[in-house]
Amino acid sequence: MPKLPWGMARYRFLDGMGDVMGEREFPDHAAALGWAHDEEELDDDVQRVEYLGPEGDWRWAGALEG
Repeated sequence: MPKLPWGMARYRFLDGMGDVMGEREFPDHAAALGWAHDEEELDDDVQRVEYLGPEGDWRWAGALEG
């Protein structure tokens, strides 16, 4: 995936109930999705990753690989 045109983006990680488990900044979707797949810091598995778009709205970042 290409880098975001505005630099680093804020990502949030959600559990199966849609509750936010944490937020971090990454340079692109691939880095955020990779972290979500491999992370061991969070208590539960990440089910969804969203990023804060340039208009201030949360957007889906892509599917997590199983």
